[in-house]
Amino acid sequence: MDEKKRINEAYGFSNDILLKLIEVNKDDTECLDIIFECVQAFGDYHSAIFEMEMKMKIYANSSGADYRDMVSELDSNRTNNHNAMLVRVNILNRMAEQANLPLIYTGTVSEEQPFRREVADAVLAFVERIIQQR
Repeated sequence: MDEKKRINEAYGFSNDILLKLIEVNKDDTECLDIIFECVQAFGDYHSAIFEMEMKMKIYANSSGADYRDMVSELDSNRTNNHNAMLVRVNILNRMAEQANLPLIYTGTVSEEQPFRREVADAVLAFVERIIQQR
């Protein structure tokens, strides 16, 4: 079993718990808005990765300084979106705890490696599942 698959199985982002959190808060528009903002940040992170990877491929033959500046800006955007995603996972976990539900993400949420990457992999797998199930 590859490492990403092992991590997602051990510390996956639980769609079932997210749906229970939505159900518990179905009459609280403010909480539902917060939940939406959190999961929207996951899509934003996914988009930032996609944008960076595609622009690096498409503009790979650009002049040195222009290309480096572009990549630096894209990397900064991706990092900012990654950090925002980590904050949103923590918010969802706190909301789940307050609702007496299990954590939505059971791994360690941290900006330190390897946890930073593990959370990202779980969230990206969640985003991909949503896209596949449409």
